Amino acid sequence: MSHQSGIQVSEELSKLFADAVSSGSSRIIRVSIEHESLVPNGTLAVKDGFEEDYKNNIEQYLDTTTPAYIFVRLDEKTSTNEYKWLFLCYVPDHAKVRDKMLYASTRATLTRELGDYRFVDSIYGTEKSEFTWEGYKKHLAHKAAEAPLTRREQELVEVKAAEAQTVSDYQGTTTRKSFTPGIAFPLTEKAVEALSHLAKEDRSFNFVSLHLDNEKIDLDKTAQVSTNELKSTITDNAPRFTFYLYKSSASEKESLVFIYTCPSSSKIRERMLYSSSKAGVITAAEGEASIKIVKKFETSDLSDLTADYFAEELDTAQESSTVGERIQLLGGSKGGFKRPVAPGRRRPTHA
Repeated sequence: MSHQSGIQVSEELSKLFADAVSSGSSRIIRVSIEHESLVPNGTLAVKDGFEEDYKNNIEQYLDTTTPAYIFVRLDEKTSTNEYKWLFLCYVPDHAKVRDKMLYASTRATLTRELGDYRFVDSIYGTEKSEFTWEGYKKHLAHKAAEAPLTRREQELVEVKAAEAQTVSDYQGTTTRKSFTPGIAFPLTEKAVEALSHLAKEDRSFNFVSLHLDNEKIDLDKTAQVSTNELKSTITDNAPRFTFYLYKSSASEKESLVFIYTCPSSSKIRERMLYSSSKAGVITAAEGEASIKIVKKFETSDLSDLTADYFAEELDTAQESSTVGERIQLLGGSKGGFKRPVAPGRRRPTHA
């Protein structure tokens, strides 16, 4: 926010502009800073239409070395039947440094005291060419055009949209949806077979990692790991869908959890695809492999995945009152899932 200079609108300018607003007879009003005050310094009555008056007269109010504020009355009116005004702030490169500072720090005061709502558009420039009719038309074209996005910016927009679309899938099992938002890539036979193995009593592994390959969710790897080994087993340079059988050290009870990891170093395109397809992966896994996911987690930092954290979230699940209160604070529902954090952010820590 720019600092204000303390220079005020003179009574002369205030009255002149009020008359111009009420009568609509003035086309151009030039304003200068003189003796620490904002004063009118040239006016032009309406002669022809806005375009003709602008083309034929605006440049005569621009000096090579002297800044100026210029009000130009448009031909359109507001809903209150007042003419709309264009605000020009011309501060040439060859102006004195003090003048540049004064005009830059005073323009907000000027429009505010005369009524910001009356000025529907504004142009700030340092060259006369920026205020010619051609310059004004370029300004309008630039204003009307949608700001172009770089490829990276466009991918970021897509990632945010995908994450927003799928985040509601993590609200809990009590609100099961009849549809799957996002993209639904099919699971390969190897992926389904590995997931089905987790439901067997004589299984040889408790860890299944899936990845996206050629528009299919394929098997990445399987392993038999302890909870403390999770963070070193999951791929740390790209997103992954992990299904892990957690065994409680207190009750020996097993719980199948789904872990979506998306390291901050992941490629933008990968983030978008994995984020928008995770809901479909969960639905397909439960339906095709006949497994039941008890809890869902999401993180961008693999160091979050500690034995202590899983014990806190799963071993104490039977303590309904305590757990219920904690989950509600995290934005979930009692008995539901911990609400995840979007990739790139750390999960909430517990007190």
